[in-house]
Order: sequence, then C-alpha cells, then structure tokens
Amino acid sequence: MTPRRAAWLAGAVLLAVYVLTLAPGVTFWDAGEFIAAAHALGIPHPPGTPLFIIALNVWAKVWRVLPYATATNSFSAVCTAGAGALTALVLARMTRAPLAALTGALSAGAMSSVWLNATETEVYATSLFLSVAIIASAEMAGRTSERRWLVLTAYLLALSVPVHLSALVAAPVAVLLVTDRGGGAPDWVAGLTLLGVSVLVAGVGRV
Repeated sequence: MTPRRAAWLAGAVLLAVYVLTLAPGVTFWDAGEFIAAAHALGIPHPPGTPLFIIALNVWAKVWRVLPYATATNSFSAVCTAGAGALTALVLARMTRAPLAALTGALSAGAMSSVWLNATETEVYATSLFLSVAIIASAEMAGRTSERRWLVLTAYLLALSVPVHLSALVAAPVAVLLVTDRGGGAPDWVAGLTLLGVSVLVAGVGRV
C-alpha cells in the first residue's frame, strides 16, 4: 500500500462513517448560530470566522437539494474526512508504514470529539482540516526544501485568522518540520521565517 492509497482509503472510510451518522438538522450549542449566519451571510460570535461562514454559504448553495442544515452539516463531514486523509498521508510518509498510518488516521477520526464535530455544523471541523493541512504542507517543505511549500505553509497559517484561531495549534509542529532536514543541517531561515509568520498571525488574530 502506498501513502496515497492509505490517504484515499482513510478519507473514504471516515467520510462514509460521518455521512451515515450525520445529524439530520440543527444540533445544540453553536451549530444553529453558524447555520443562521451562513444563510444570511451574517457575523457569528467572536472571533467571527468569516471565511468559514462564506464557505458554508457556498457549500449549501451547491448542495441546495438537501435541507440547509443537512448541507452545512455535511461540510463538516467532508472537512474532517479530508483531515483524516491528510493525517494518513503524512504518517505514511514519515513512518514508511502506510498500514499503520491508515490505522492511526482511522483511530484519530473515530475519537468522540472529532466524530461529534464531523457530524454537525461546527467550525472546529474546518479548523481541524486547516491544522492538518498546515502540518502536511510543512512536512513537504522540510522533506523537499522547496520554498513553494514554505510559502504555502505560511499562507495556510494566515488563513487561521478568517477560519478560526484554533488552527494555530499546528504552528509549533510546522516550525519544527520546516526547520528539520532529516539528518541534514537545520534550515534556521525557514524555521525563523515561519515562526515570525505565526507570531504575526496570532497578533493579528488577537486584534
């Protein structure tokens, strides 16, 4: 099994599980607020999550054959399944054990908190996908030494402001991955650059 096959399989299995257990309508806590904000392109509670709201609005229009709440719930399912697929991909590349990576991704995707957020309209599902995307991009930057991956990682970190600042939990891992060269001399310039971007993004988000 190749890393890509492990990723596709993890994403497909998790998506099937999430769709089969998807909440059919509005759930408790923030879901109703996010659904209403997406429908009206309004502003939910701070920090606002504007990119998440716009993405929900577009997604619900694409899947207009579904009830609005069901459509927005499915967005969380797709995002979380995508996070699981990227997790399997990164683990397979780093451990060179695709089967173990697949098992790890499925186990992570089946955790209660992850599963719950994957079946309702909750920003943490999208934030999780963004966090794992940051780590996957940083891993590529460290492994290939190509600056385009470093730029992409910095861009994804910046997206945590309009999505949700919780995605910044991936920043320390990303800095470590872009600095490490797998036994070679550490790329301190790349690491310090991404650290600076992370601090700047956190500052902007706080403001």
